[in-house]
Amino acid sequence: MRLNHARYFSLMSKKRAIYLVFVCCLLVQGAKAQPFKAYLSAGQQSAAQKDHYAAMHYLGKALELRPDATQAQYLYAEAARQFNAFELAADAYKKVLDRDKNGEYPLALFWLGAVYRSVGDYAAAEDSYRLFLAKYPDGENAGLAREALASCQWAMGQTPDHYVLKALSKNINSGFSEFAPLMAGDTLYFTSYKFDYKEDTRKPKRKLSKAMMSVKGGRGKLLSKPFNQEEDKHTAHVALSLNKKRLYYTICEFISAADIRCSIYYREKDKRNRWKEPAIKLPNSINAPGYTATQPAIGYDSLLQKEVLYFVSDRPGGKGFLDIWASTIETGDNKFGEPFPLEDINTSGNDVTPFFHTPTQTLYFSCDCRQGFGGYDIYRSHASGDVVALPAPFNSSYNDLYFSCGSDPKSGFLASNRPGTQFLDPALKACCNDIFEFTYVPPPPPVDEPLAGNEPPPLPSVPDFETKQPELPRKLEDFLPLALYFDNDEPDKRTRKTTTRQTYAQTYERYYARKSEYITEYTDPLKEADKEEAEILMDVFFEDKVNKGYEWLLRFSEILHERLVAGDRVEIFIKGFTSPRAQSDYNLSLGRRRISSLRNHFDTYREGLFSSYLKSGQLIITERSFGEATAAAGVSDDLFDLRNSVFSIGAANERRVEIVEIKSQ
Repeated sequence: MRLNHARYFSLMSKKRAIYLVFVCCLLVQGAKAQPFKAYLSAGQQSAAQKDHYAAMHYLGKALELRPDATQAQYLYAEAARQFNAFELAADAYKKVLDRDKNGEYPLALFWLGAVYRSVGDYAAAEDSYRLFLAKYPDGENAGLAREALASCQWAMGQTPDHYVLKALSKNINSGFSEFAPLMAGDTLYFTSYKFDYKEDTRKPKRKLSKAMMSVKGGRGKLLSKPFNQEEDKHTAHVALSLNKKRLYYTICEFISAADIRCSIYYREKDKRNRWKEPAIKLPNSINAPGYTATQPAIGYDSLLQKEVLYFVSDRPGGKGFLDIWASTIETGDNKFGEPFPLEDINTSGNDVTPFFHTPTQTLYFSCDCRQGFGGYDIYRSHASGDVVALPAPFNSSYNDLYFSCGSDPKSGFLASNRPGTQFLDPALKACCNDIFEFTYVPPPPPVDEPLAGNEPPPLPSVPDFETKQPELPRKLEDFLPLALYFDNDEPDKRTRKTTTRQTYAQTYERYYARKSEYITEYTDPLKEADKEEAEILMDVFFEDKVNKGYEWLLRFSEILHERLVAGDRVEIFIKGFTSPRAQSDYNLSLGRRRISSLRNHFDTYREGLFSSYLKSGQLIITERSFGEATAAAGVSDDLFDLRNSVFSIGAANERRVEIVEIKSQ
């Protein structure tokens, strides 16, 4: 179902309504002769301004004077539903249905079903939708009722995936809305809707959103100057370019009492690693005049072979209220390709909060108009174009938005107003979003059922003579040797240090993003037939070696954890390799830095899952760097021959570390 508040920049501006309870007090006080009508009118005015909490307040006062007033009861139910006070809404709709003998409020039954669905009571929702369709088979919202009924039946048949969700601590979350999480290294960027609009002329003053950050799980703090400087505007939705040197964000302003319009800006870092002044507003092709542009996200599209900006807008040309658009990021200052809507993604409802996962070329987003659990659900779409709803616990019957993850999609963040969030008004159990962290928990190994004593053994299966894809490794030893590949002189260029703070995932993501550049640099001098063959070979190298190596590292880590939990003592032996472009002592240091990045992977994997095993000695990592000494013969060491010493497959194949041996007790 469509939620009108999704039109605004954060999809969660309802919280501001809590502070507008007394907006119409003078109106009420001046109408003592007719207090019921005054309260009813004040509630209707608040609802028209989308101040649903204030509407509930005034309509509640009206019902105290006339508890049998069905119109006031229905309006109260509507306000409570739109404020996400679902328990109060359900109670009010049921009172309307008990009193409405003449069918004056036919949608009460439909919205009661919607409320039940919103709290995950799919059986009760199904009953309400069926009764509504029986009474009004061709009435208003009949089509939506059939869609919702199908979604309830679908949701009841879903099985939760092996993930756990946990709300972040009060270092991040508050009684206000926190949303738009994005992890970059050890820093979590997010937005909080809790700051006073000090110069607001409205009474009481409204709230503003500001961009924030938390380092290593510490208390959230405002992004420092030059960000968050607009005292009458919202600053929200941080996104980073792939090289982390450009930061995109939105600045949003009130255009009415409740409506907000956003524009996307960016800043770049100077030579001293400071954010430049002034902020650059993206061109009108992105920030269409008179329309909102918000929720920027950055990814590298391997088909377009370019960095891409994804964003959300209500501009013409889409399918619904809010749609997801994309634009290529071109070379130069403020240069972008012509934006285009994502036709296979967008619906007639609201499609919002895009996040592009570059390693898997997958777009994650939220929508309120597809088959799902209820409210906003999170979906993913790969290059094939298929759109798939994420399972529980990612999705719930509540609003689930702002999915994001690092290189490993098995851990990350989302925002939701599901149970477990903090409330400003606990009596209502309504309103606001918190940031949740999700992590993967491997399922327990299957237990073989012993055969009953008198049962004969099963017949042997018929051999399958069809060609089968090779199975994924199931034991640590099956991965060996596990090769992981690096960009030239990475990690940490031009240094003789033997350690790095980077993890292998960080180096992999940047390296994989350069795939198209490697193909171009290596194949440009070749003639047509040779060029086509070389392009294929380079593509195969990146997919079958670089990308596959990283995916296998994640699988290796899962199985390693299972072995450690089972009590095994495991020792991992790693070798480092380099291409011969520098002196041997430099290459030895470089090989050790590469091993260091892999050690960092195990140190930081899933927030230190292996830390206790490393400290206790149950997990041991033994390393040795071989540098240039082990580089294959024929690989160029000519510093001026970049094509063969950097961009060739032969040279790229030498820049690696390998897990070469496993010892287990």
